[in-house]
Amino acid sequence: MNDLPARIDYLLERLRKSYDGLGHSSGRPYVYFVYPPDQERAVDRLVRENFQGEKTLAFHHIDLLPLTISSLAGHEDKRAALLNDPVRGPGAGESIMKLWARALGRTITEQLQAAGDPGRPVVILHGLAALHPLGDPTALMEVLAEHEPRAAGSGQMVPIVLLVPGIRPPQTSRRYLFLGRDDLRLDFYRGEEA
Repeated sequence: MNDLPARIDYLLERLRKSYDGLGHSSGRPYVYFVYPPDQERAVDRLVRENFQGEKTLAFHHIDLLPLTISSLAGHEDKRAALLNDPVRGPGAGESIMKLWARALGRTITEQLQAAGDPGRPVVILHGLAALHPLGDPTALMEVLAEHEPRAAGSGQMVPIVLLVPGIRPPQTSRRYLFLGRDDLRLDFYRGEEA
């Protein structure tokens, strides 16, 4: 917990100074901020306090938990039947991930259009644990990349900061353990780490 404020400050400064260069080395302007899962409330509070009212950046906070719930609202029985079907079950999780990615893409586009041309927009994704057990942040971003959100005024790809509950394994690059689980060892999808 002690280094979280410093890491958040570093992330904010990096967004200010390297906005136009984010994603040049990885192909997409995704920034993965991996933090210990038990620190989710602290990270959420620090990010919401520090990532607002910025002069040069316009932050758009999106919480995936309500988005994942609302995108399946009214279809709970159908979802359960799909997931329990021995033939279609394995592909059902992927289909639901695509549904969530499309819902996220629409939400981002709506927020960007509502804001008009506020300068340099940045999307902050909260609540990524809501993707488990059907998906993970890497899979979400891979699907979202098919319909890359762009800034209304400039048409430039919008940087997306993913607040990922997990652990960074020592002596690795571009890898994380989603939710701290070794069986969920993943690579960043064309993103950078913060």
